[in-house]
Formats: sequence, structure tokens, C-alpha cells
Amino acid sequence: MLKQYKDIYASVFLLIVSIIMFIATYSIQKMTVTNIGADFAPRLLAVGIFVLSLILLTNSIKQVRNPQTAVILDEEEEEEEEQNLKESISKLSVVGTIALLIGYVALIPSIGFLIMTAIYLFLQMYLLAERAHRNITLFLIISVVSSGIIYYCFKSIFYLRLPAGILG
Repeated sequence: MLKQYKDIYASVFLLIVSIIMFIATYSIQKMTVTNIGADFAPRLLAVGIFVLSLILLTNSIKQVRNPQTAVILDEEEEEEEEQNLKESISKLSVVGTIALLIGYVALIPSIGFLIMTAIYLFLQMYLLAERAHRNITLFLIISVVSSGIIYYCFKSIFYLRLPAGILG
């Protein structure tokens, strides 16, 4: 019975978090004269979480009210799915992600946003990808292009300063 309502609980929790997050953005100090300041991205994220949580909540309520529409797995399939999920999320990837985040935050002031973001994205994709699907060339292209686009957006569109690091 509790398992049946887990999506409802999660969506309500995320709705509350998004509302608190949106309200907290009003305490962010504006450092620019433009309409888009440092509070823009957190507000956008809070609205996105809110909308997605509402969608999850409505779908979960529909599933609870009408259980015939839900996909029913027998016990063997459910256990097999759980085991596959446990195998895919290894302890190494969790520890590696935490280490990468700590390294990223520690090195971003000295090395700079552009270089560190590209390195972080590449290493994170490499770490989380299955061995059979590790495409180094694709990971390099995605990480360099993504960090370049993000840097351009923050510098030219939002007029926010990012750590330049060794690039000056």
C-alpha cells in the first residue's frame, strides 16, 4: 500500500521544495542593472521542478484511482528489475561523482569555469556510461560544446561573471 503512494509523496515533497526555492530567490542580491540577474536561473529551476512535480502528482493520482491502467509486473519481473537497477548504480559511480563535484568546486576558481566545466562533464559522462557505450570522441565534443554554450549564455545573455581562471 505504501509503495503505491510513493510517487504522490515524492511529488508533494518536490512541490514544497520548489515553492520554498522560488521564495528563497527573492533574497538573492541583484548585482546587475539588467532584468535578468543572479535570481533568474534558480527561479527558472524552481518553476521547472514545480511543473514536473505537478505532472507527476496528477499521473500518480490517476494511477491510484484506476489501478487497471497501471502496468502490473509479477514478482519475478519486479525482482529482476530491482537487481538490474542495483547493478547499474554502483558504489564506485556514487563515490566518483562526489569526488568529481568536490574537485570541480575546488578547482574552478583557479582553473576557470570554461576549462573545468568541460573536464567535469567529460569525466562525469565517462564515469556514468556503461563500458560498452563509452564513446570518448562524443563525450569530448558534448563537454566542450556544452561548456562553451553555457559560458556564452552567462557572459553575453545574462551578463554574469564566471571565474576566468588561467584564461584571464
